[in-house]
Amino acid sequence: MAGIPEKQKTISLFVLAMMNTAVVVGLEGLPEVGSFGLSLIFYYAIFTLVYFLPVGLVAAELGVGWPGEGGVYRWVKEALGERMAFLAIWCQWLQILVWYPTVLAVCAVSAAYMFDPTFSEKAWFVLFVSLAVFWFATIINFKGIHESGWITSMLLIVGTLIPVLAAIGLAIWWLSSGRPSSIPLRASDIIPDISSVGQFVGVLAIFSFLSGLEVNSVHFRNTKNPQKDIPRSLLISGVLVLLVSILGALSVSVLVPVETINLAAGTLQVFDRVFHELNVVWLIPVIAGCALLGMVGHIMIWVVGPTESLRVAAKDGLIPKVFQRETKGGAPRNVMLLQAVVVSVICLMGMLVDLNDVFYVLTIISAQIYLVMYALMFVSVIVLRFTKPKIERSFKIPGGIVGLWVVAGTGLLTSILGICFMFVPPEMKDVTINATWFTPIILLAFAGIITIPFVLYKKL
Repeated sequence: MAGIPEKQKTISLFVLAMMNTAVVVGLEGLPEVGSFGLSLIFYYAIFTLVYFLPVGLVAAELGVGWPGEGGVYRWVKEALGERMAFLAIWCQWLQILVWYPTVLAVCAVSAAYMFDPTFSEKAWFVLFVSLAVFWFATIINFKGIHESGWITSMLLIVGTLIPVLAAIGLAIWWLSSGRPSSIPLRASDIIPDISSVGQFVGVLAIFSFLSGLEVNSVHFRNTKNPQKDIPRSLLISGVLVLLVSILGALSVSVLVPVETINLAAGTLQVFDRVFHELNVVWLIPVIAGCALLGMVGHIMIWVVGPTESLRVAAKDGLIPKVFQRETKGGAPRNVMLLQAVVVSVICLMGMLVDLNDVFYVLTIISAQIYLVMYALMFVSVIVLRFTKPKIERSFKIPGGIVGLWVVAGTGLLTSILGICFMFVPPEMKDVTINATWFTPIILLAFAGIITIPFVLYKKL
């Protein structure tokens, strides 16, 4: 690809697998999922079968068939045309803009625990850390994916895997020492008791915490052996995602009572409780620092993925050509700068409201928008199998045409149902949502976001 130095054209299997893991796994999701207690095992099993696995299989087939630049944008364009492709990449980009403030809030809380946990309650501190982290992640990505990919991999290991493994170890020690669990640990509690639609809706936030495997598709062209490395990286990262997510969330639920879980600080609450018990409070800032590094890595991989697809859309004339400009490392500079400015404004606007409620509402809006993109992706893989059967695909969804329809059809149906159910106010112990305004807000946000790309498309 023109504009990318030769030394930056390849990404190893290890780096790609770590990047795939980093794009999905983040500490921000563990407290919310942990609030489900032991039933989260059941939920993750179901969501893996009907959503996570289909996403991975579809991304693998489309990634090896069309490994060039553009990612989801290119896939949908090949199958459904330019207009739908614009909608897909618009949804992918907008959902991440909505999501950024939630993960940046976790960064701020982690930074606060390094000095004084009460700092997390100060708007100026949260804003400062949020802006500093995001602009840092943006600038680092200017150097290109070769350098930022390795940095992201190391940050994932140091800042996410190590803290989660530590939390798991502490939970095991806590239980083995005879201390009580904050949740029942009976086998019967794995099966949830969902007596209302609102309780089920509260679970749908898992969509957001199992999404993103396709984001790194924009980098598939930079792998040494796309036909082998892409499916292998997705398999490795898929296993890591599930292990870290399930065991990490269970550790939170075992050690932190549901009624006291803070959606931004829940993971650090684990260490705060145990380290006070062991009288090693000095370790809290160390773990908090590691967690902050992990969240920075999580953000870094998201900063460049959707913006790379927007740069390709600019080449097609769907957005102003000024956004085609790249850094010397091949990063979409102007798109990333625009993104940083928009996120900064959103962070400024979000400082005056209840963090738990905002965390959940933004998570739902983000998940809804993302599911629109996934619906288009699932349709695209079916269409392309029939319209462009001669395109070489070293990996195909197993089971032939039947397997294709089962996998992509299941993913499509799950996406549509997920979008519909998310309009219903949730019933969650840690979130107090006003039902009178929840549905109208979500409906207006969803309709507005979906309408905008069609209006823009006509004018360009």
